[in-house]
Amino acid sequence: MLLVYDAAADAGVLSALPGTPADVAAASGLDEHAVRVVLDLLAVWDIVERRSGGRYATGAGAPDPDLAALLRHHARSIRMWSGALDARLRGVEPTAAPASGPAQRERWYAALAAYARPVAPAAVEACLSRFPHARRVLDLGGGHGEHALAFARRGLSVTMQDRPEAVDLARRSGRLEAAGVRLCAGDFFHDLAEGPFDIVFAAAVTDTYDPARNAALFRLLRPVVAPRGGVALLAFVRGRNAVVPAFAVQMLGVGGGGDTHGEEEYARWLAEAGFAAVDVVDLPGHTQSLVFASR
Repeated sequence: MLLVYDAAADAGVLSALPGTPADVAAASGLDEHAVRVVLDLLAVWDIVERRSGGRYATGAGAPDPDLAALLRHHARSIRMWSGALDARLRGVEPTAAPASGPAQRERWYAALAAYARPVAPAAVEACLSRFPHARRVLDLGGGHGEHALAFARRGLSVTMQDRPEAVDLARRSGRLEAAGVRLCAGDFFHDLAEGPFDIVFAAAVTDTYDPARNAALFRLLRPVVAPRGGVALLAFVRGRNAVVPAFAVQMLGVGGGGDTHGEEEYARWLAEAGFAAVDVVDLPGHTQSLVFASR
């Protein structure tokens, strides 16, 4: 279902509804027979419905925008896993990297935002409980903006730093700047936003890096953290729940050295960087945990 839905959405089938297969094919430059076959299967799942006169329309089971983003992200993951895991198990790089053009990037951030929306309020509450005097926050690598918005709604001064392409997307949407979030484009390994910050928050950033990169990142963060402040890392921490190993496989397929990491690893890296009081807090009802460390 994921693969068929994603193919239909990507080809423009769903956006061309309502209409007959001939109408949809003509509007989208597609093969009429293939369009009819795909629509018939989508109708089984009520994603579309058949109407009189051979017309098809959006069905009662069609996903809302957030769910659609998640479904398409999962479809991309399935394709990536099927093409990458065999190579990874043999210790070689996959022959074909996942597509990463502007449209794919926009869908990726839409999926990340859909994931983040339910967890962001709980994560922010946990951060403010840990650092009740916080006034300035750096959201590191938070391109979709959901965590930055959640902090801003609580009245904090928020800077969000990510790669230039992520910041460009955020600027085009206008939501973050309208909420008072300062946007900073740049590689934080080379041009970290100027502090001090009471909280440096990073969601899923450490999952994308290997141990050496994480240790280096924490050394860079230490000087921009204010006294009585600290870091809050929202991550899939190894050993905390059954979803974490699946996410590790996801990172294996993506490549680049990403992985899930254990509490002991975080404690060691953060202590070596000069942080103290490292502990891990699980967020009830969510699969990610918060790793806290104080300056």
